Amino acid sequence: MSKPRSWSLALAIAALGCGGAPRPEARIASSQGAIRGAEEAGAEGVPQATLHLKLAQEQRQQALELIKSGDNHRADLLLARAEADAELAVALAREATAKAEAEKAAEDLETLKKRIAP
Repeated sequence: MSKPRSWSLALAIAALGCGGAPRPEARIASSQGAIRGAEEAGAEGVPQATLHLKLAQEQRQQALELIKSGDNHRADLLLARAEADAELAVALAREATAKAEAEKAAEDLETLKKRIAP
C-alpha cells in the first residue's frame, strides 16, 4: 500500500474510532416526522398502534434529555428506536384502516347480491 493511501486509511479509522459521539440532529427531525405521520395515519384510534406511538414519543423525549446531558450515542440509538416504533404505528394504523374498508366492501357486496338475487 502506498504511503498516502495508508495515511488516508489510518485517518479514516481514527475518525471512526475517535470522532466522538454521533450528532443526532437529523435523527431528531426524522423521528418527529415519523411520530407526526403515525398521528396523521390515525394511530391513536388503533390500540396496538397507540402503544407503539406512545413508546416512540417517550423514547424521543428520553433521547432529548440524553442530548442535553451530552450522551449523543445513546440518544441516537433511542431516536432510531422511536422512529421504528412510529413507523410500526403507521403500519398498524394503515392495516386497521384497510381491514375496516375490506369488511365494509364485503358487507356492501352482500347487500348488492341480496338486492339483485330474487
